[in-house]
Amino acid sequence: MENKETTIRILPDGNEIKGNSNMTLFESLMHQGVFLRSDCGGKGRCGKCKVLVQNGAGNFDEVKACVHKVEEDVSIQIPAASLLSSHVMDKAPLSFPESFLKRMAAKKRQTPRYGGAVDLGTTTIAVYLCDWANGEVLGSIALKNPQSMYGADVISRINAIVKNPENLLYLQKLVVNSIEWGLGKLMHASQAGAISKMVVVGNPAMIHIFTGVNPESIGRAPYEPVFYEAREWDSAALGFTSKPFVVHTLPIVSGFIGGDTLAAALAAVFDRQPDGALLIDLGTNGELLFKNNGSFYAASCATGPAFEGAELDCGMQATPGAINGVKINGDQKVASLSVIGANGGNGVQPAGICGPGVINALAELYRKGVVKSGGGFKAGEREFVLFGGDPNNGNHSVYISQKDIRSIQLGKGALATGIEFLLMEAGLVQPEKILIAGAFGNHLNKEDIICLGMIPDLKSEKIEMAGNSAGAGAVMALCDDLYLQKAIEMAKKIQTIDLAGNVEFQKKFVYNLSFPEGAC
Repeated sequence: MENKETTIRILPDGNEIKGNSNMTLFESLMHQGVFLRSDCGGKGRCGKCKVLVQNGAGNFDEVKACVHKVEEDVSIQIPAASLLSSHVMDKAPLSFPESFLKRMAAKKRQTPRYGGAVDLGTTTIAVYLCDWANGEVLGSIALKNPQSMYGADVISRINAIVKNPENLLYLQKLVVNSIEWGLGKLMHASQAGAISKMVVVGNPAMIHIFTGVNPESIGRAPYEPVFYEAREWDSAALGFTSKPFVVHTLPIVSGFIGGDTLAAALAAVFDRQPDGALLIDLGTNGELLFKNNGSFYAASCATGPAFEGAELDCGMQATPGAINGVKINGDQKVASLSVIGANGGNGVQPAGICGPGVINALAELYRKGVVKSGGGFKAGEREFVLFGGDPNNGNHSVYISQKDIRSIQLGKGALATGIEFLLMEAGLVQPEKILIAGAFGNHLNKEDIICLGMIPDLKSEKIEMAGNSAGAGAVMALCDDLYLQKAIEMAKKIQTIDLAGNVEFQKKFVYNLSFPEGAC
């Protein structure tokens, strides 16, 4: 079909943008800076990109923007719920080991030199402005990763690049622009000068895309990265527009174990942890690192985007309006809800549910007998309403569906089985200690994740919430080359466990889909 330029008029303001007939409405809007939600990566499944398109009779039809082609000039309305929110997000706090703090204390009172440390997550980008000469964090900001328009997980983004190689440059540009914008805000607030270096950590696929290297080989067996070594990059070559600086990326261990895992290990001083220590970095992917007899074992399990709130019927990220806590009473009714941004009586109403919220809600439903061990609702319902809403006032119901529970079961089954097989490889049955890292993990309740069987049932004092360890490790590597070298040396010692190629994994995975009886 001939490529035809079209005009898209956005009501009620009447702003006009240009599109073309070979693009979907989603793509046309995106290329003009109007970003819509798309948890499914433009496959027409999640329905979160719905837009109202005016028809010939002057009425409006609801369409999925990711599959709707604009072949003629058109007027549209975009519901607020369909827009990709620009909210700055909360990020787990940084916690530095005493050894790092002592090294930095010895460097104090040097002339300030500025740099950026970045935890480039699949869902969230955390940016830290530092005075690396004195080991100080001057400010931080966390943003939604705009690449989520191409899908909530890295495989969707890799597939987008396979489908159209030009998407690699666009995906790279999205994260580079976000990082640069975040740094600019922090530099203005702290009146810092130009940065001279940056450390970026992330999973292998995210680092490949950030550096403009095609990640296609990570998306298919045998899932090998294009490069493994720690590298230095020129900022201008990556697309940064500010005064040039050097960008460091940490080593890559395997197709799914990258610099973010190594950075988390730095912050947890994992080489000095006791034998039997297990580090879990929870998010869209679950990275596991285990220590025994001085050896390190690592594995990655596809916990899935449901843990971050994506691909749930009412899922959203942890921004204002997200339910992040639920109490169910003895009558199996909602007793109370905790909603992000609702403190102080400012009128924020529930708009959806985030990852920690759905884990807490599901654990509560299981404790109170609403949900069975197998994951089904006891009374045969298809959903449990948390908030009734009022469409006339612009509030929609927020609920947990049977499909949502199945999504959480898939993630928790993968995590529990990954832990089991990692321990088996090391010759143990139970870990001695568990450290849970990541923004998602940091907001979980220990009792909830034990109740659902996500982690082994250890005493509470043996489970530590480690905060954003990957971000802390990135700051450490930025401020002191010693930690960059430690990451390089640790990468050489890690033995990776291939869960995807283990024929017994699937059998145990199916068993681990159920919630354990008696754990709550």
